[in-house]
Parts: sequence; structure tokens; C-alpha cells
Amino acid sequence: MSKAEIMRQHVLGLYRAHEADGMLPTSGRFLYYESVTAGVSSKQASGVLKPGAKGQRRTDQDLLDALTELRESGKIPWDAIVDETRSFDDFTGSATIADDLGAYMYATRIDPWAGDAPLVLTESRSLAGVLRALTQEYAARIAATNGQANGFLRTQIAPRINDGTRVLYLGDFDFSGGHIEVNTRRILDGYHDLEWERLALTADQVRDHNLTIIQKYDARDKKHHPAVETEALSQRLIVQIVRDRLDELLPEPLSHFLAREEVERARLRVLLGRA
Repeated sequence: MSKAEIMRQHVLGLYRAHEADGMLPTSGRFLYYESVTAGVSSKQASGVLKPGAKGQRRTDQDLLDALTELRESGKIPWDAIVDETRSFDDFTGSATIADDLGAYMYATRIDPWAGDAPLVLTESRSLAGVLRALTQEYAARIAATNGQANGFLRTQIAPRINDGTRVLYLGDFDFSGGHIEVNTRRILDGYHDLEWERLALTADQVRDHNLTIIQKYDARDKKHHPAVETEALSQRLIVQIVRDRLDELLPEPLSHFLAREEVERARLRVLLGRA
């Protein structure tokens, strides 16, 4: 097989493993790190220039090319991969208010957190993308800083949290990632007294899961620093870590709230039908 076909077969195998584990949707970033762990991809730049490009070919480009081809051929569904870089807003309504309320019935929730749900805060957008369904299930909150942020934290995050809000943070274990977390926490602590927990990535997790440490160049001090990105820990483990912590924080099992929601929705459907 050609190099490209080997990569396609490899990526298809990764997708099927995610499907079997119930870890869909996933992101190209998670598939890439799993490929690095398997020794199929490398975190180090090859030094080969892409024709017509100004710099080095991305280290994940072969995998992304294979993923695109598999999606275009129908072997991997398009919606199995999240894209946090783009969004679509729809403000249209329905024929009647009752119809519109019915359409949003399953978006309505009972708050299991007594008015102060925890905030899952991630450094990367791709990680927020794969955790979004989980936080929706738990009626919690989620946001991604997408690296260093300032105005977004002040205008979007700070007004929506309170003193005592528990922040469950997930970020890279490296020189830059440490600075990003410190900056994020400094800004938000200026508005509220928060309960801050770093769920991932930690030194213990890097050691316990034998994660690959690379040397990442930082333009600020012009030095290379050891680095492990959060997605190097498998999606299954990250989802389980967040789920376990949310379960610990809930005042009663999530199933109790979900059952109450179904009872109230059934009553409302009867009322809407009469309307």
C-alpha cells in the first residue's frame, strides 16, 4: 500500500475504535495524538516544504488529508468530527408560539446545581468540542479560551459566574500552557472568589499514562521547553475524568433530575397540545 493508503487505513481504525467506545463525536486533534502514540504520526516537523508553501508542512497534515478523504468517501460520517472554529446561528421561529415551545422542549432543563453550575474551562477549542455533549447532559457550563484570552474572559465568562463557582480546568502541560492558566485564573479571580481545579493535564497523568513529552519552541524566550498537550491523554480518559468529577459534585444522582425532567415535559406536552 502507498503511504497515503496506510494512513487512511490507520485513521479508519481510529474512528472505529472511537465508535466502539461510544466516543463520538471526536476531533481531528484527538485522532492525531492517538496516531502519534501509535507511532504512525510524529510531533516533530519533517523539514519537508509543502509545494508553494512558505513554511514546513504541518505535522498532522497527512492525517488530516486522510481524514478528509475518508469523510468525502462516506466511510467516516461528517458529523463524527467536531469543528469548533465555525458556527451557525438560526433565529427563525415556528408557525405558532406553542409550536416553537414544543420544538425547544428537550432543550429545557431542571437545574441540578442550585443556581451555580460548575464551569468546564478548556485551553483548546477542539477539547471543548468533544466535551460539549457531556456538559449538556449534566446541565453544566463550558467554554474554551483558545489560548491566551483577555476581553473574552471579562465580557463573556466573568458576568456569567459567581463567587464560589467551581472551575474545572483542562489545559496543556507545558511552558505556554502554564502561562495561559495563570493568566486565565488571574483575570477571573479579579471578579470572583473561585473554586479552581485543574483536572488535566497534570504531572501525575503524564507519568501514569506514560505520555510522550516533546520539545516545543517558545518564541517569547526563544527556547525549547518540554511539552505534553491535553489531547495526548485519550478522549475516553478525559471524558471519564470530567464525568467522574461532575458525578462527585452533584448533590444527587443525575438520573433523578433526568427523570423529573421527563415527567414535567410530559405534562407540558399535554398543555401545549391543548393550546
